Amino acid sequence: MNAPFVRQQDKDEWRDFILRELVSFLSARKEEIYSNYAERSQGQLPLETIEAAGLMDFELAVTFLQDKRSGLGRGFLGMNLIP
Repeated sequence: MNAPFVRQQDKDEWRDFILRELVSFLSARKEEIYSNYAERSQGQLPLETIEAAGLMDFELAVTFLQDKRSGLGRGFLGMNLIP
């Protein structure tokens, strides 16, 4: 079955929406993210150090795997966290 045609403008709008949702989700859960880090990692950087270094400020890049022609299927999102 062929995927329906989607205009680039619509794809870009969807990508921007997903990025805003992800950044909002991460930003709203900074304390939970740090708690999980402290619980599961060996580094144990203090929260104050992480925040002072700007490591709790999130910027994301989203690539549709469809755009990469990776063969993993249409409609999936590949995401990289850019510290």
